[in-house]
Amino acid sequence: MSNDSRIHVKGWLRIKHLVLLVTLDESRNLHATSRHMNMSQPAASKMLKDIETFFGMTLFYRQPRHMEITDAGRLLVRYARSILNDTDRLIDDLVSLREGGYGKLVIGSVPGAAPLLLPKAITSIKARRPQLAVSLFENSSDRLLADLEYKRLDVVLGRVTEHAQHHLFDFMPLQAEPVSIVVRAEHPLCQRLPGLGEIVRWPWVLHPMSSPMRGLFEVALAEAGVSSPRNVVETTSTQTTLQLVSSSDAIALLPTSVLKTAISAGKFTALPLVIGEPLGYYGVLTRKGEEISDVVGEFIDILLMRDDA
Repeated sequence: MSNDSRIHVKGWLRIKHLVLLVTLDESRNLHATSRHMNMSQPAASKMLKDIETFFGMTLFYRQPRHMEITDAGRLLVRYARSILNDTDRLIDDLVSLREGGYGKLVIGSVPGAAPLLLPKAITSIKARRPQLAVSLFENSSDRLLADLEYKRLDVVLGRVTEHAQHHLFDFMPLQAEPVSIVVRAEHPLCQRLPGLGEIVRWPWVLHPMSSPMRGLFEVALAEAGVSSPRNVVETTSTQTTLQLVSSSDAIALLPTSVLKTAISAGKFTALPLVIGEPLGYYGVLTRKGEEISDVVGEFIDILLMRDDA
């Protein structure tokens, strides 16, 4: 694309065009989209046609009751989400600045980093910047990286889950993440050394299949010739997992670091079973090719100077 073409796109494309594309992708219905945007359906239809004519590509196939997105539409929606999230962040930062605030840091983290490493780092940066607004979201790496890509997060403590993500994110390793099989204290399995074939017959609380930790679990079972458990609750919430385990005979697979404070209170115990190798190094992930803000840079520096003791 020539420089003139780039300028033409930047001069023509409007925020309302991006809102239309994202809303239509979510609803796949032009009537619902027009209602959401407080405009008539013919006007929304014309706007979509104008966008398709401008780019010379069909973005959505019109079906009798719904819309099907094309590859070109999916690509454009991806960038539209990113730009709209960036715009939301700009508005938040401007409001914060106008009201005398000192910025915002939005962190995503895998469970293994949340109970030990992150509290120390957050405490440290808050000591340096007391009025900095810090938000923390805990999830599996695959979901965190989707939010990082679409600029819902500033920085992620996690791991790359697909090779193609190396082209999207910069990665700085921190530490490996061993996992443990966790039950409540006084669980019947604590009285003896169970095998994999026995424990899969109990209820389980596990991450979804797309998460690296669940993949580690399934591979270990397959290598041992053991079927996957059938009685499973899936969640990425560590707090929900611990609550379910503490109030029932359910078993969970959790990062070992999650248990260091919980086990000391006598609520949980780790069964003496090894499930595969550690998950590998998790680290700090940021968007590739994007300038890092002063706040994010300072936070990363704190993480890399961590005290593991």
